[in-house]
Amino acid sequence: MAARLQPVVMACRAALSALQGADSIVLLAAGRPGDEAPFRELPVGSAIAMTPVRRTDHSVPAINLPTVPALTAPGPLVADPAVGTMVGAALLEDASCKLPVTAVEVVDSAATANMLFPIARSSERVALLVIADGAACHGDDAPGRRDDRSSRFDAAVAAALAAGSPVDLSSACADPAFARELLASVEPLDVLARLAGIAPPVAADLLYADAPVGVGYWVGRWRWRG
Repeated sequence: MAARLQPVVMACRAALSALQGADSIVLLAAGRPGDEAPFRELPVGSAIAMTPVRRTDHSVPAINLPTVPALTAPGPLVADPAVGTMVGAALLEDASCKLPVTAVEVVDSAATANMLFPIARSSERVALLVIADGAACHGDDAPGRRDDRSSRFDAAVAAALAAGSPVDLSSACADPAFARELLASVEPLDVLARLAGIAPPVAADLLYADAPVGVGYWVGRWRWRG
């Protein structure tokens, strides 16, 4: 499986290399099942417990979200992070990120976007690292039961990312109930679409789009001036 996912890893590394010109990073991930608050904000320096998704005999240490150099004390331990937060923390550690990172776990995309609008409008160069889930029902070997609607769903998101279109991305994410039927989580992408509606990106790249293990993966990169 590792070999089949290597192109995804390489695409993620290429995407994260573009974040280093920012002043700070906001990591967006889908909230945990059952969360009632519209979002959960994890401050810079938080120690993200890398809780295994499956049983394992190997101990996985926590990963600290990067903080500003002047703050050396570790942040609070987050013992129950969302899966996307763990993925994002691992990607940032792999990229040796030195920028301060705040993680936001999204339940209600509209409320989360409203909370982040002041940051999006500020003069600070804020990068968004968005972790979302594509359909997990591609084919008979997928984690979910085969659902042939998966290709159409993932293709719509991929096309919106490639075009750099907040309107198309919002449309692709407009039915979260349908996404959940495909075991996909698109709330973080909807937040991106809402924030980018202020000023669409000036350039967009789709670095990867495929379903190598029956799960849809996209890796895209949007850029703004300034």
